[in-house]
Amino acid sequence: MLNMQIYTLNKRESILLYSGIAIAALLLSILFYRNIFFAAVIIPFIPRIRSLTTDKLREKRIRAYQVQFKDFLFMLSTSIAAGRSMKDSIGEAIPALKEIYGEAAVLPTELGKAYERIAVGGENDIAVLTDLACASGLEDVSDFVSIYSICKTTGANMILALNKAASVIIDKMTIEKEIDELVRRKESEGLIIFVMPVLVILFLNLFAPDYISIMYESFAGRIIMTVAIASELAVYELIQKIVDVEI
Repeated sequence: MLNMQIYTLNKRESILLYSGIAIAALLLSILFYRNIFFAAVIIPFIPRIRSLTTDKLREKRIRAYQVQFKDFLFMLSTSIAAGRSMKDSIGEAIPALKEIYGEAAVLPTELGKAYERIAVGGENDIAVLTDLACASGLEDVSDFVSIYSICKTTGANMILALNKAASVIIDKMTIEKEIDELVRRKESEGLIIFVMPVLVILFLNLFAPDYISIMYESFAGRIIMTVAIASELAVYELIQKIVDVEI
């Protein structure tokens, strides 16, 4: 099972990331130092930039997983209501989810692994679903597995329980969406502060080059410019911590 809390960049993503860093480094070296060889100043910050990018992609994948899981619950409750087993219900949900979200969608891929273990490997469905929940690290998935396990053990109304679970998840996602919109608005405001120093330096280079020339001609000026670049990364991290809201 794929651990949703750990994200590893694939080859394409790594190429795009390092290409973007190289282009940004060249632009920054020209703007802050007027010398392309100073692009090397960004090297110490590459691990942190990679970490920030990985975190963003991980969060994006988790959000996609949650949306797909909501639809999966509705499909599951419909199939079980029609008298199908958990194994058959999962098998029917996989192609439906792929049709909606694409062949590479994360949840149907993981469900495919779970279905193979149950149908081909003959493993217990509760044990397999528990592994799925542990790998996801998501409370909603863990709650679903707990509900299914209790209903299967006690003979409770599984259809009603799954429908209620889906309703709770939808309500939670609605709240998350509203909070996310507010957070994104504040993040946009923060990014304006983030890019402002760059715009100021660009403006001075274009319209008052003599005024800022001392920053490129002295050792102290180089140090100040380097500190400015480091401050930019620190400001970005601060913005991300401020807008990091968990429900």
